Amino acid sequence: MTEKPMLEDIMRQPLLLRGLASRLGDIEAFWREHLRVASRLIAFGSGDGWFAARSASSRAGEPGLLAASGLEIAGDQGPLITPADRLIAISMSGNVDRTVEAATRAVEQGAQAVSLTNSAGGRLAELGLANFSLQIDDVAPFLCGTSSFTATRTVLAAFSAFSEGQSVSAMQEQITTTADALGYVLAEVGPIAEDIAAQKAKSTPGARYLSCGRRGSAVADYGAAKIVELSATPVWSDDLEEFAHRQYWTMARGEVAVMLPTSTFVADIAKESADALRAMEVDTVAIGPASLGVDAACWQMTWRDDLNVDDATLASGALQLLAYHWADAAGFDPNRRMHLKNDTTRFKTSRLLTRRSLHAVAGDPATAV
Repeated sequence: MTEKPMLEDIMRQPLLLRGLASRLGDIEAFWREHLRVASRLIAFGSGDGWFAARSASSRAGEPGLLAASGLEIAGDQGPLITPADRLIAISMSGNVDRTVEAATRAVEQGAQAVSLTNSAGGRLAELGLANFSLQIDDVAPFLCGTSSFTATRTVLAAFSAFSEGQSVSAMQEQITTTADALGYVLAEVGPIAEDIAAQKAKSTPGARYLSCGRRGSAVADYGAAKIVELSATPVWSDDLEEFAHRQYWTMARGEVAVMLPTSTFVADIAKESADALRAMEVDTVAIGPASLGVDAACWQMTWRDDLNVDDATLASGALQLLAYHWADAAGFDPNRRMHLKNDTTRFKTSRLLTRRSLHAVAGDPATAV
Protein backbone atom coordinates (compact mmCIF):
# COMPACT_ATOMS: atom_id res chain seq x y z
CA MET A 1 0.00 0.00 0.00
CA THR A 2 1.23 3.48 -0.78
CA GLU A 3 2.13 5.67 2.22
CA LYS A 4 -0.24 8.46 1.10
CA PRO A 5 -3.21 6.73 -0.51
CA MET A 6 -5.62 9.68 -0.28
CA LEU A 7 -3.13 11.98 -1.96
CA GLU A 8 -2.59 9.34 -4.63
CA ASP A 9 -6.34 9.06 -5.10
CA ILE A 10 -6.61 12.82 -5.61
CA MET A 11 -3.69 13.03 -8.01
CA ARG A 12 -4.84 10.14 -10.22
CA GLN A 13 -8.12 11.86 -11.11
CA PRO A 14 -7.00 13.28 -14.47
CA LEU A 15 -6.09 9.74 -15.57
CA LEU A 16 -9.42 8.39 -14.32
CA LEU A 17 -11.29 11.12 -16.21
CA ARG A 18 -9.53 10.12 -19.42
CA GLY A 19 -10.57 6.55 -18.69
CA LEU A 20 -14.20 7.66 -18.41
CA ALA A 21 -13.85 9.56 -21.68
CA SER A 22 -12.79 6.30 -23.33
CA ARG A 23 -15.89 4.59 -21.87
CA LEU A 24 -18.36 7.19 -23.12
CA GLY A 25 -19.67 4.73 -25.70
CA ASP A 26 -20.68 2.40 -22.87
CA ILE A 27 -22.10 5.30 -20.85
CA GLU A 28 -24.15 6.46 -23.82
CA ALA A 29 -25.35 2.91 -24.48
CA PHE A 30 -26.49 2.59 -20.86
CA TRP A 31 -28.29 5.93 -21.09
CA ARG A 32 -29.91 4.93 -24.39
CA GLU A 33 -31.17 1.61 -23.00
CA HIS A 34 -32.39 2.78 -19.61
CA LEU A 35 -32.72 6.58 -19.49
CA ARG A 36 -33.28 7.97 -22.98
CA VAL A 37 -37.09 8.04 -22.86
CA ALA A 38 -37.23 9.95 -19.56
CA SER A 39 -39.13 13.19 -19.32
CA ARG A 40 -36.86 13.94 -16.36
CA LEU A 41 -33.76 12.34 -14.90
CA ILE A 42 -33.87 12.43 -11.10
CA ALA A 43 -30.59 11.53 -9.40
CA PHE A 44 -30.60 10.92 -5.65
CA GLY A 45 -28.21 9.78 -2.98
CA SER A 46 -26.76 10.51 0.44
CA GLY A 47 -23.51 12.20 1.45
CA ASP A 48 -21.16 12.52 -1.51
CA GLY A 49 -23.83 11.04 -3.79
CA TRP A 50 -26.18 13.88 -2.94
CA PHE A 51 -23.42 16.47 -3.38
CA ALA A 52 -22.53 14.95 -6.75
CA ALA A 53 -26.14 14.95 -7.96
CA ARG A 54 -26.68 18.58 -6.97
CA SER A 55 -23.35 19.73 -8.42
CA ALA A 56 -24.18 18.10 -11.78
CA SER A 57 -27.83 19.16 -11.88
CA SER A 58 -29.30 21.34 -14.59
CA ARG A 59 -30.41 24.91 -14.05
CA ALA A 60 -34.06 25.40 -13.18
CA GLY A 61 -36.26 25.00 -16.23
CA GLU A 62 -33.57 23.28 -18.32
CA PRO A 63 -33.79 19.66 -19.46
CA GLY A 64 -31.23 17.25 -18.08
CA LEU A 65 -30.83 16.30 -14.45
CA LEU A 66 -32.79 17.01 -11.27
CA ALA A 67 -31.23 16.21 -7.89
CA ALA A 68 -32.75 15.03 -4.61
CA SER A 69 -31.48 13.51 -1.38
CA GLY A 70 -32.17 9.92 -0.47
CA LEU A 71 -34.25 11.10 2.48
CA GLU A 72 -36.36 13.36 0.27
CA ILE A 73 -37.25 10.46 -2.01
CA ALA A 74 -37.71 7.92 0.81
CA GLY A 75 -39.68 10.40 2.92
CA ASP A 76 -41.91 11.49 0.06
CA GLN A 77 -40.61 15.07 0.23
CA GLY A 78 -38.85 15.19 -3.11
CA PRO A 79 -40.15 15.85 -6.61
CA LEU A 80 -43.45 14.26 -7.54
CA ILE A 81 -42.36 11.17 -9.49
CA THR A 82 -44.27 10.21 -12.61
CA PRO A 83 -44.06 7.06 -14.78
CA ALA A 84 -42.26 9.14 -17.40
CA ASP A 85 -39.36 9.89 -15.06
CA ARG A 86 -36.21 7.81 -14.67
CA LEU A 87 -34.41 7.73 -11.35
CA ILE A 88 -30.70 7.24 -10.68
CA ALA A 89 -29.80 5.88 -7.24
CA ILE A 90 -26.23 6.81 -6.28
CA SER A 91 -24.25 4.75 -3.78
CA MET A 92 -20.67 3.57 -4.27
CA SER A 93 -21.29 0.37 -2.31
CA GLY A 94 -24.96 0.09 -3.23
CA ASN A 95 -25.71 -0.33 0.48
CA VAL A 96 -26.35 3.11 2.01
CA ASP A 97 -29.58 2.79 3.99
CA ARG A 98 -31.41 5.93 2.93
CA THR A 99 -30.51 5.49 -0.74
CA VAL A 100 -31.69 1.87 -0.69
CA GLU A 101 -34.89 2.88 1.09
CA ALA A 102 -35.48 5.65 -1.46
CA ALA A 103 -34.96 3.27 -4.38
CA THR A 104 -37.27 0.73 -2.73
CA ARG A 105 -40.01 3.30 -2.33
CA ALA A 106 -39.62 4.51 -5.90
CA VAL A 107 -39.84 0.97 -7.28
CA GLU A 108 -42.86 0.19 -5.12
CA GLN A 109 -44.55 3.26 -6.58
CA GLY A 110 -43.97 1.93 -10.09
CA ALA A 111 -41.07 4.20 -11.00
CA GLN A 112 -38.22 2.96 -13.15
CA ALA A 113 -34.77 3.38 -11.64
CA VAL A 114 -31.14 2.47 -12.23
CA SER A 115 -28.14 2.57 -9.92
CA LEU A 116 -24.77 4.30 -10.22
CA THR A 117 -22.21 2.56 -8.03
CA ASN A 118 -18.59 1.52 -7.83
CA SER A 119 -19.55 -2.08 -7.19
CA ALA A 120 -21.75 -4.88 -8.50
CA GLY A 121 -24.70 -2.97 -7.06
CA GLY A 122 -24.99 -4.28 -3.50
CA ARG A 123 -28.48 -4.05 -1.99
CA LEU A 124 -29.59 -1.83 -4.88
CA ALA A 125 -28.93 -4.73 -7.26
CA GLU A 126 -31.24 -6.91 -5.16
CA LEU A 127 -34.05 -4.53 -6.15
CA GLY A 128 -33.47 -5.46 -9.77
CA LEU A 129 -31.99 -2.09 -10.77
CA ALA A 130 -29.79 -1.95 -13.84
CA ASN A 131 -26.37 -0.92 -12.55
CA PHE A 132 -23.66 1.27 -14.06
CA SER A 133 -20.39 0.73 -12.19
CA LEU A 134 -17.58 3.29 -12.20
CA GLN A 135 -15.04 0.44 -11.97
CA ILE A 136 -12.52 2.48 -9.98
CA ASP A 137 -9.96 0.36 -8.16
CA ASP A 138 -9.54 1.23 -4.48
CA VAL A 139 -6.15 2.66 -3.55
CA ALA A 140 -6.77 1.76 0.12
CA PRO A 141 -9.75 0.99 2.39
CA PHE A 142 -11.80 3.65 4.18
CA LEU A 143 -10.55 6.62 2.14
CA CYS A 144 -12.34 9.94 2.10
CA GLY A 145 -14.21 10.13 -1.22
CA THR A 146 -12.30 12.00 -3.91
CA SER A 147 -11.91 10.16 -7.22
CA SER A 148 -15.27 8.44 -6.76
CA PHE A 149 -16.95 11.83 -6.32
CA THR A 150 -15.34 13.27 -9.45
CA ALA A 151 -16.21 10.17 -11.47
CA THR A 152 -19.80 10.11 -10.20
CA ARG A 153 -20.52 13.70 -11.17
CA THR A 154 -18.81 13.15 -14.54
CA VAL A 155 -21.07 10.20 -15.39
CA LEU A 156 -24.13 12.13 -14.20
CA ALA A 157 -23.09 15.09 -16.34
CA ALA A 158 -22.76 12.73 -19.32
CA PHE A 159 -26.27 11.32 -18.76
CA SER A 160 -27.58 14.89 -18.54
CA ALA A 161 -25.69 15.99 -21.64
CA PHE A 162 -27.04 13.09 -23.69
CA SER A 163 -30.57 14.00 -22.55
CA GLU A 164 -29.93 17.52 -23.80
CA GLY A 165 -28.84 16.23 -27.21
CA GLN A 166 -25.07 16.49 -26.82
CA SER A 167 -22.97 14.05 -28.85
CA VAL A 168 -20.51 11.48 -27.51
CA SER A 169 -17.63 13.23 -29.30
CA ALA A 170 -18.49 16.60 -27.76
CA MET A 171 -18.66 15.05 -24.29
CA GLN A 172 -15.36 13.25 -24.87
CA GLU A 173 -13.72 16.55 -25.72
CA GLN A 174 -15.10 18.22 -22.61
CA ILE A 175 -14.01 15.43 -20.27
CA THR A 176 -10.54 15.23 -21.82
CA THR A 177 -10.09 19.01 -21.69
CA THR A 178 -11.24 19.00 -18.07
CA ALA A 179 -8.79 16.18 -17.27
CA ASP A 180 -5.91 18.22 -18.71
CA ALA A 181 -7.00 21.31 -16.77
CA LEU A 182 -7.41 19.31 -13.56
CA GLY A 183 -3.85 18.02 -13.85
CA TYR A 184 -2.64 21.61 -14.08
CA VAL A 185 -4.78 22.77 -11.18
CA LEU A 186 -3.71 19.96 -8.85
CA ALA A 187 -0.05 20.74 -9.54
CA GLU A 188 -0.50 24.49 -9.08
CA VAL A 189 -2.74 24.64 -6.01
CA GLY A 190 -0.94 22.01 -3.95
CA PRO A 191 1.67 24.45 -2.54
CA ILE A 192 -1.06 27.04 -1.89
CA ALA A 193 -3.14 24.47 0.01
CA GLU A 194 -0.09 23.48 2.06
CA ASP A 195 0.59 27.13 2.92
CA ILE A 196 -3.01 27.75 4.02
CA ALA A 197 -2.98 24.60 6.13
CA ALA A 198 0.38 25.39 7.73
CA GLN A 199 -0.80 28.84 8.76
CA LYS A 200 -4.38 28.12 9.82
CA ALA A 201 -5.17 24.44 10.51
CA LYS A 202 -3.99 24.39 14.13
CA SER A 203 -5.05 27.88 15.12
CA THR A 204 -8.37 28.67 13.49
CA PRO A 205 -11.54 28.21 15.56
CA GLY A 206 -13.53 27.23 12.46
CA ALA A 207 -14.04 27.49 8.71
CA ARG A 208 -16.94 28.58 6.48
CA TYR A 209 -17.43 27.35 2.92
CA LEU A 210 -19.50 29.83 0.92
CA SER A 211 -20.90 29.85 -2.61
CA CYS A 212 -24.10 30.52 -4.55
CA GLY A 213 -26.55 28.53 -6.63
CA ARG A 214 -27.48 24.86 -6.66
CA ARG A 215 -24.21 23.66 -8.16
CA GLY A 216 -21.89 26.04 -6.34
CA SER A 217 -23.50 25.37 -2.96
CA ALA A 218 -23.19 21.62 -3.55
CA VAL A 219 -19.45 21.94 -4.19
CA ALA A 220 -19.10 24.12 -1.08
CA ASP A 221 -20.99 21.50 0.94
CA TYR A 222 -18.69 18.82 -0.43
CA GLY A 223 -15.56 20.81 0.46
CA ALA A 224 -16.80 21.39 4.00
CA ALA A 225 -17.67 17.70 4.37
CA LYS A 226 -14.12 16.69 3.48
CA ILE A 227 -12.69 18.85 6.27
CA VAL A 228 -15.23 17.34 8.69
CA GLU A 229 -14.26 13.80 7.70
CA LEU A 230 -10.53 14.43 8.03
CA SER A 231 -10.04 16.72 11.02
CA ALA A 232 -11.67 18.04 14.16
CA THR A 233 -12.04 21.60 12.83
CA PRO A 234 -15.62 22.95 13.15
CA VAL A 235 -16.83 23.66 9.61
CA TRP A 236 -20.03 25.06 8.12
CA SER A 237 -21.21 25.73 4.58
CA ASP A 238 -23.72 28.32 3.42
CA ASP A 239 -24.89 30.64 0.68
CA LEU A 240 -22.46 33.55 0.39
CA GLU A 241 -25.16 36.18 0.97
CA GLU A 242 -27.29 34.31 3.50
CA PHE A 243 -24.22 33.56 5.59
CA ALA A 244 -24.12 37.29 6.39
CA HIS A 245 -27.69 37.10 7.72
CA ARG A 246 -27.28 34.03 9.94
CA GLN A 247 -23.97 32.14 10.40
CA TYR A 248 -21.93 35.33 10.57
CA TRP A 249 -23.44 36.28 13.94
CA THR A 250 -21.73 33.34 15.66
CA MET A 251 -18.51 33.57 13.64
CA ALA A 252 -15.39 33.73 15.81
CA ARG A 253 -12.49 36.03 15.13
CA GLY A 254 -9.70 34.34 13.25
CA GLU A 255 -11.83 31.88 11.28
CA VAL A 256 -11.23 31.01 7.61
CA ALA A 257 -13.78 31.68 4.87
CA VAL A 258 -13.45 29.64 1.67
CA MET A 259 -15.37 31.30 -1.18
CA LEU A 260 -16.39 29.72 -4.46
CA PRO A 261 -17.82 32.46 -6.72
CA THR A 262 -20.03 31.19 -9.55
CA SER A 263 -20.57 34.36 -11.61
CA THR A 264 -19.16 37.86 -11.98
CA PHE A 265 -21.86 39.28 -9.72
CA VAL A 266 -21.19 36.65 -7.05
CA ALA A 267 -17.44 37.31 -7.35
CA ASP A 268 -18.06 41.00 -6.67
CA ILE A 269 -20.00 40.09 -3.52
CA ALA A 270 -17.15 37.78 -2.50
CA LYS A 271 -14.66 40.66 -2.88
CA GLU A 272 -16.80 42.95 -0.74
CA SER A 273 -17.24 40.19 1.83
CA ALA A 274 -13.51 39.45 2.00
CA ASP A 275 -12.81 43.14 2.57
CA ALA A 276 -15.45 43.39 5.28
CA LEU A 277 -14.33 40.23 7.10
CA ARG A 278 -10.85 41.61 7.66
CA ALA A 279 -12.27 43.52 10.62
CA MET A 280 -13.07 40.12 12.17
CA GLU A 281 -9.51 38.91 11.47
CA VAL A 282 -10.95 36.35 9.04
CA ASP A 283 -8.60 35.05 6.36
CA THR A 284 -10.24 34.25 3.05
CA VAL A 285 -9.55 31.71 0.31
CA ALA A 286 -11.07 32.13 -3.17
CA ILE A 287 -11.38 29.20 -5.60
CA GLY A 288 -12.55 29.51 -9.19
CA PRO A 289 -11.68 30.48 -12.78
CA ALA A 290 -9.44 33.51 -13.26
CA SER A 291 -12.28 35.75 -14.47
CA LEU A 292 -13.96 35.25 -11.07
CA GLY A 293 -10.87 36.06 -9.05
CA VAL A 294 -11.23 37.71 -5.65
CA ASP A 295 -8.33 40.13 -5.28
CA ALA A 296 -9.21 40.86 -1.67
CA ALA A 297 -8.74 37.21 -0.66
CA CYS A 298 -5.65 36.19 1.29
CA TRP A 299 -5.15 33.20 -1.01
CA GLN A 300 -6.49 32.47 -4.50
CA MET A 301 -6.65 29.16 -6.33
CA THR A 302 -7.50 30.00 -9.93
CA TRP A 303 -7.21 28.57 -13.43
CA ARG A 304 -7.54 29.77 -17.00
CA ASP A 305 -11.10 30.31 -18.23
CA ASP A 306 -12.27 27.72 -20.74
CA LEU A 307 -15.91 27.21 -21.68
CA ASN A 308 -15.16 23.56 -22.44
CA VAL A 309 -13.89 22.84 -18.92
CA ASP A 310 -16.09 21.75 -16.03
CA ASP A 311 -15.14 24.31 -13.37
CA ALA A 312 -16.89 22.35 -10.60
CA THR A 313 -14.49 19.45 -11.16
CA LEU A 314 -11.49 21.76 -10.85
CA ALA A 315 -12.89 23.43 -7.74
CA SER A 316 -13.53 20.01 -6.19
CA GLY A 317 -9.93 19.00 -6.82
CA ALA A 318 -8.65 22.16 -5.16
CA LEU A 319 -10.93 21.55 -2.17
CA GLN A 320 -9.72 17.96 -1.88
CA LEU A 321 -6.09 19.06 -1.69
CA LEU A 322 -6.95 21.76 0.83
CA ALA A 323 -8.72 19.17 3.02
CA TYR A 324 -5.83 16.73 2.73
CA HIS A 325 -3.14 19.22 3.72
CA TRP A 326 -5.38 20.78 6.36
CA ALA A 327 -5.83 17.45 8.14
CA ASP A 328 -2.13 16.68 7.91
CA ALA A 329 -1.15 20.07 9.35
CA ALA A 330 -3.75 19.73 12.12
CA GLY A 331 -2.13 16.49 13.28
CA PHE A 332 -4.54 13.97 11.75
CA ASP A 333 -3.84 11.18 9.28
CA PRO A 334 -6.02 11.79 6.20
CA ASN A 335 -4.78 8.57 4.62
CA ARG A 336 -6.21 6.24 7.26
CA ARG A 337 -8.67 8.30 9.32
CA MET A 338 -8.14 6.13 12.37
CA HIS A 339 -9.30 9.01 14.58
CA LEU A 340 -12.80 8.12 13.36
CA LYS A 341 -12.59 4.37 13.88
CA ASN A 342 -10.79 4.67 17.20
CA ASP A 343 -13.69 6.68 18.59
CA THR A 344 -15.75 3.48 18.67
CA THR A 345 -18.90 5.00 20.15
CA ARG A 346 -19.01 7.75 17.56
CA PHE A 347 -18.22 5.32 14.75
CA LYS A 348 -20.86 2.81 15.79
CA THR A 349 -23.40 5.61 16.11
CA SER A 350 -22.57 6.72 12.57
CA ARG A 351 -23.45 3.25 11.35
CA LEU A 352 -26.72 3.32 13.26
CA LEU A 353 -27.47 6.65 11.60
CA THR A 354 -26.67 5.73 8.00
CA ARG A 355 -25.74 2.04 7.60
CA ARG A 356 -27.65 0.14 10.23
CA SER A 357 -26.95 -3.16 8.47
CA LEU A 358 -23.25 -2.78 9.37
CA HIS A 359 -23.62 -1.86 13.04
CA ALA A 360 -22.76 -5.33 14.34
CA VAL A 361 -19.09 -4.83 13.50
CA ALA A 362 -18.87 -1.06 13.84
CA GLY A 363 -17.48 -1.22 17.37
CA ASP A 364 -14.40 -3.06 16.14
CA PRO A 365 -11.97 -0.88 14.15
CA ALA A 366 -10.41 -3.98 12.64
CA THR A 367 -13.64 -5.16 11.03
CA ALA A 368 -15.74 -2.01 10.55
CA VAL A 369 -16.19 -0.96 6.93
